[in-house]
Amino acid sequence: MNLGSVFILLPWLAAPWLATRRTGGHCFAMAVALVELVLALVLRLAPGMLHDTSHALFIPMLGALWTLHDGLLGGTLAVLTALLLPISLAFAWRLPEFRALALAALVMEGALFGLFLADNVLMFYIFYEILALAGAFLILRTGHKSRTAALLFLLYTVVGSLLFLVALVGVYVLHGAQTGVYDFSVLILADTRIPATAGLWMFLGMVAGLAVKMPLFPLHSWASSSYGAAAPAGSIFLSGAAVTAGAYGLIHFAMPMLPQAALQFAPVGITLGAIGTLYGAFLALNADNLRHFAAYASVSHMNLAGLGLFALQAQAMRGGIFLLIAHGLVSAGLFGVVAVMEARGLTGEWAGLGGLFRRAPRLGAWMLFFFLAGMGLPGLANFPGEFLSLAGAFQVLPWAAGLATLGILAGVIYFLRIYERVMLGPLNAVLPDALADLRQGEWLLFWVLGLLTLWMGLDPQTVLAHLGTLLSAHGSEALGGGGHGV
Repeated sequence: MNLGSVFILLPWLAAPWLATRRTGGHCFAMAVALVELVLALVLRLAPGMLHDTSHALFIPMLGALWTLHDGLLGGTLAVLTALLLPISLAFAWRLPEFRALALAALVMEGALFGLFLADNVLMFYIFYEILALAGAFLILRTGHKSRTAALLFLLYTVVGSLLFLVALVGVYVLHGAQTGVYDFSVLILADTRIPATAGLWMFLGMVAGLAVKMPLFPLHSWASSSYGAAAPAGSIFLSGAAVTAGAYGLIHFAMPMLPQAALQFAPVGITLGAIGTLYGAFLALNADNLRHFAAYASVSHMNLAGLGLFALQAQAMRGGIFLLIAHGLVSAGLFGVVAVMEARGLTGEWAGLGGLFRRAPRLGAWMLFFFLAGMGLPGLANFPGEFLSLAGAFQVLPWAAGLATLGILAGVIYFLRIYERVMLGPLNAVLPDALADLRQGEWLLFWVLGLLTLWMGLDPQTVLAHLGTLLSAHGSEALGGGGHGV
């Protein structure tokens, strides 16, 4: 068993042991999460350590299911996932449902690592389904324990992924009929000759299955209920890590397999991303509590990342991928603030907040920092991704990029408005007299997220410099050329 297989299977081997524990398991879960973070960094910085496993689980007519690769994008997203898990566990440390949250998050982490390293598209699909089931379990067993929210999440993701599977089988059957080779390897399926109309329908099926996880407008309806129902510490992992699975599937599988269909769909994808950016901003403006506000802000920014990816223009795609990574950090900061407030008995309802800065100035300072990052302040993580996404999209579909720009401007309004409502103004009479500010552990978590957010904003070229190699295989140059005329 090589290092890549250990990387995928370790969280799954740890989860059954954790499930047998009636109490505790905190240190064990955290130790596994930290080991996985070290492995993720090793695989990302020394990719040669992931050896070929092309003959593992070979099944006739399906190919080698357990085929791993050390791709740049998958490795980077794996590091983000591995970073967010211990942060999520740390914010959940004092929760009574810590064990259920850790169990679900470990299963989700293993599934995410599997799909990030998968070279067999059927293997990707299997991990994608496991991710959906574990996410529904997390929503059902933590926070408000809402069956409705868990069922809605499951229906959206499972129905969408079935459409992805139908489209995938269509490509597989066509390739087999043309060549006599039946294999789910992405490298093999990418050589399939597909008629334009059939290819477009197949791509729509894949988009339905993958964009729902991002979530792209209008497939976003599950997000507010899911993020609002799960424990905020669980929402850190749902909104920061799990959503990257859909974007990764689009870039690594759907677009290379169906390049001409991707070009045909690009104007629609850009338009949906622009509408979702603006619509999510208006929903955040009218959110009825702090949880839903963080959820809608996340939806708005993920739609902006989708706009960059669907532009199929090198600059925009760099911005979309950069924003995908930055969003994981900023979203973790936002939901971390919510987790800290709820740990002090604050529900997040607007009626119970106001003037909180007077009681918890350190929490207020970090909330302001992540709100500024969410607004796209220059020097913080979101700004380079937002700028590149919009600049590239303007070259492809100017009016849609302009619409998305309005969404960003609305974001400035809703972040400032909510901060004033929560932290400033007169002290709310319902606030408890003794309200603890950040503890040392919480303060350290915010520093970790804050320094990474600052680093990505001040030195974006460290990340962007590596994306040129990625885009040479997945970007507009491979699909049909820079300004592809949409």
